[in-house]
Amino acid sequence: MRILVHHERAERWCDALRQRLCDTASTKGSRQGESSEQPSEPSSKQAPLEIVADDGEMLGDVLVVWAPPAALFERHRDHDVKAILNLGAGVDSLLDNPALPDDVPVLKLSDAGMASHMLDYVRYGLLHFRRDFDRYARQQADTQWAPHRVVRAHQYPVAVLGLGAIGSQIAESLAADGYPVHGFSRSAHTLQGVTCHHETGEGGRSLKQVLGDESLGLKAVINLLPNTPATRDVLNAEVFQALPDDAVLINPGRGSSVVEEDLVAALEEGKLRGALLDVFQHEPLAEDSPLWHQPRVIITPHAAAPTPVAEAADQLADNIRRIQRGEVLTGISREHGY
Repeated sequence: MRILVHHERAERWCDALRQRLCDTASTKGSRQGESSEQPSEPSSKQAPLEIVADDGEMLGDVLVVWAPPAALFERHRDHDVKAILNLGAGVDSLLDNPALPDDVPVLKLSDAGMASHMLDYVRYGLLHFRRDFDRYARQQADTQWAPHRVVRAHQYPVAVLGLGAIGSQIAESLAADGYPVHGFSRSAHTLQGVTCHHETGEGGRSLKQVLGDESLGLKAVINLLPNTPATRDVLNAEVFQALPDDAVLINPGRGSSVVEEDLVAALEEGKLRGALLDVFQHEPLAEDSPLWHQPRVIITPHAAAPTPVAEAADQLADNIRRIQRGEVLTGISREHGY
C-alpha cells in the first residue's frame, strides 16, 4: 500500500511517518545520500507500506495532503483511493476542490497539539486587552502617564465561538483560568465550567442574540468557528453593533467568518475597542488592506497554531494502521464542513 504525501515539506512528513510505521514502511523516496533499511516482514493481515512524496505522477492508495491541486485528484480518478488524510484541522481548501472525489472518506487532524498553541495565542490576546496594554501603548506614544484599574479574569466575560476539538479545550481552559466563558456552537454541548449556547434545536438562539445579550456583559469574542457556508461572514456589522461597547475580537480561527470592511468600520467608529487577528478572508493579507494601518488592530501571519509534526504524525499513523487492518473510517461531514 502506497502512502502519497502532498505538502511543500513532503519529505519531512514522509520521514515522520516512516519512523512511526517502520515495521511495514519502505524507505523508498528517502533523500539522496541516506541509507535505506529493508522493511521487516509484514504481517499476513497487513499490506507492506511505501511512503513517498508526491512527484506529480505517482498514484497512492492513501493520500496525505495539504491544499492539494485538483490535478492530484484527477490523476486518481480511476484509482481505488482508500482515504484522504488532511494535514490540518481545517478542510475548507479540500471541500472547495472541484476534483475532490465524492466516495472517499476525508479525515482531518483532531487537535494534534494545535490546541496548546492556540490557547497561548488566545490567553495573550485576553491579557493584552484585559490589562490595558493596548491603552498603555497609545499612552506611551503620547508620553502620557495614567494607570488603569486592574480588571481581574472573573470580571471579564468572554465568548468562544465554535466548540469543536480545539474550541472545547480552549473554552474549558479559560474557564479554569477564572474567566466567565460562554460557548457558542451549532448544536448543544456540555463543557466543564462553560455556559454553552447553541443555534439549532430546542432552546437555540442565533449568534447575534447570544452576543447581543446584555446580561452576559461580554468583553471579548474569540472566533474558532470552522469555515463552512453557514459560518461565512457571520461576524458582520449587524453582530458588531449588537456587541457591548468596548468589546474586542480575537480571531485565530477562520478569516472567512469576518466581514473585514464591517470590522474596520466598527473599529473606526469606536464600537469595538480592538482586535487581534491571525486569519483573513484572503491570505497573505493584501498590502493595501486598511487593517494594516488600523491602530487598534494587531496582525499576525496565520501563525497562532502551526501543526506540530510529531503529534500530527502520530494521528496519521494511527489512521493508516486502521486502514491496513481494513477498518471502516468515518470521515468528516461534507454537508456541515467539519
